[in-house]
Amino acid sequence: MYNRHLIIYFTALIFIIILAGGCARKIVKPDGMISPGLGMGGPGSIAEGELQGVQSSLKTVYFDFDNYSLSPEAQTSIDYNAEVLKRYPNLIVVVEGHCDERGTAEYNLALGERRAGSVAERLAALGIPSSRMNTVSFGSELPVDPNHNEEAWAKNRRSYLRVSK
Repeated sequence: MYNRHLIIYFTALIFIIILAGGCARKIVKPDGMISPGLGMGGPGSIAEGELQGVQSSLKTVYFDFDNYSLSPEAQTSIDYNAEVLKRYPNLIVVVEGHCDERGTAEYNLALGERRAGSVAERLAALGIPSSRMNTVSFGSELPVDPNHNEEAWAKNRRSYLRVSK
């Protein structure tokens, strides 16, 4: 009789632990860019569709070969992006640095970090608080164009801004 009560007790305890643990998990979207609760009407909230609209309106910043300095075209893109970001002061920005496939993995990671840093520095100079920005380098790991020619390499030498709540 004692063993039967013990088994029922432990079975119930395990069931409660599993149930409580399952309720505590958050569902995170794979891209990680839209957190739960967006658009719920709180102060400064932004709807998912609006967040996607902001993301799609941001311009990609392109760089010359083996370079992280900002061309006049790059500066114009960053200036535009800063104006967009000023309208959404609650958004966080991840500035990604990318490279073409030429160069070693280590070199491209370092160059991508310098590219992301130069974009973040200009955004900060234009009034976007550095506390809203993070930088990351993907080197040559995430090409937009997988071809092996100058046209593809030019597309892959870039900095991309991702917004999140």
